[in-house]
Amino acid sequence: MGVSLSYRLLAIVLVSLSVVACAGPGPTPNAAAYQYSQTQLLDGSVLDLPPEQQHPQTQLLAVNDEMRLFLAEHVPESANKKQKVEKILRAILDDGLRLDYNLFHTLTAEEAFYSREGNCMSFTNLFVALAREAGISTRFQEVEVPPTWEARNETWLYNKHLNAVVDLPGGSMMVDFALESFDTDYNRFMLDDEEVLARYHNNMGVHLMMDGELNDAFPHFKAAIELAPGTGYFWTNLGSLYRRSGDEAAAEAAYLEAIDISREPAAMSNLARLYQNQGHLDQAEWWEGKVELFRLNNPYYLYQLAQKAFDSGHYELAVSR
Repeated sequence: MGVSLSYRLLAIVLVSLSVVACAGPGPTPNAAAYQYSQTQLLDGSVLDLPPEQQHPQTQLLAVNDEMRLFLAEHVPESANKKQKVEKILRAILDDGLRLDYNLFHTLTAEEAFYSREGNCMSFTNLFVALAREAGISTRFQEVEVPPTWEARNETWLYNKHLNAVVDLPGGSMMVDFALESFDTDYNRFMLDDEEVLARYHNNMGVHLMMDGELNDAFPHFKAAIELAPGTGYFWTNLGSLYRRSGDEAAAEAAYLEAIDISREPAAMSNLARLYQNQGHLDQAEWWEGKVELFRLNNPYYLYQLAQKAFDSGHYELAVSR
């Protein structure tokens, strides 16, 4: 079945520059970075955090009795599965909760139910939890949409996109809370609940870090990495936390982990800026060259350049871009 409804946004990633693609091995890191292994970057010792501060407990899709009562009031048992999906969506958006969109609030299903607001990850969490409670098989799906960014507190946030897939007799239905951003040609892949929980913790870490709550942000980045250690941008965000804490060697080590794990371009950008500020100009120039190469092979970046040229009246340059 086609797209039913839509929301917008999902995972949030801290970045410094708009880059994509991959890179080969870089120049030799500074010696101080070698003092940090993956274990040391994640054990809390860099921030002197005791173990009891390092394990956030989150029930992402928990449903309580009040939520069950809400479901019973809005979704009759006699309805078929497709009708139940439509009634749950109507209850969330119109007849019942009337949730308000807030980019910077990533919430569990239960939190979204009571706060009546959240970003699209929050809305999707609530929908999936209620749909499953109603006996409907529902899964999370990540969509590779064109990159978009938001600026907050001198930080660029790179928005990723998540929606839900409902299994129905004879087919499936996508429930997407950003229909204007969606295209069926975009690559899509399913996420299990642990991977979604990892993205939740990453979001929470970013929110807290932007508010200067570094000690509170760290356990979330740690939890995200432990749930999905092969996700490079989690390590990039951890590196940004260490840089904000003043430990540039730990930041360098975390950025290098991100690059080693998934050739993470935002980590290369952040690493170049770190080296530039440290006066390691050869290293900074090498990574900046990689960043520029990726940008010039990024069709979305070229489109932005073309649009800028067009708006300035430089039409031939716009065409070449």
